[in-house]
Amino acid sequence: MASSGSNSKGGRKVYADLSSLVVKNKAGSKIVEPAGFDLKTALGRADALAATQTRNDEADAALRTKKAWEVAISPGKSLPMQAFMAWMSGTSVSIFSILITGMILMSPLRAIVSVQQTFAGLERAAKGSRLDLSMQKAAFVAINIAGILFGVYRLSIMGLLPTTSSDWLAFLPPKEYMEYSA
Repeated sequence: MASSGSNSKGGRKVYADLSSLVVKNKAGSKIVEPAGFDLKTALGRADALAATQTRNDEADAALRTKKAWEVAISPGKSLPMQAFMAWMSGTSVSIFSILITGMILMSPLRAIVSVQQTFAGLERAAKGSRLDLSMQKAAFVAINIAGILFGVYRLSIMGLLPTTSSDWLAFLPPKEYMEYSA
């Protein structure tokens, strides 16, 4: 196969003749198989590749499920920081404490509204089937509801929720007296 020739500069040129490896495919065009390629061995490995692909799909589904759980519990990791920020801002009604409380309330609300977009990348179809992430979504929503409840509690201890009877006096009719004394 290998032959040598001389070029005009007197050096030797070595090359390999690969014309014996040319085969015709079904369409009739010539395709050169790579050196060392054995068609029988490749056809025997098709079953092994299919089994490997199945294992890869199962591993991919397990990895996506694990990642979905990480996404689901991630709002719970921000709750201690929010509690610390609320404690540092105090219970008085000031612009800073109201802004902190608004952030504590709004971030879980935005997360609950966008729960489908949050998990959309992890749910993508693999061979026609979708990954069921309903438990992860439920945990995500439950943790965000806990954040909302913390925000409502924060409003309550700041005195911004109408929880006492004196907060509703404006809606009571005035008391009518039977007689007046002068």
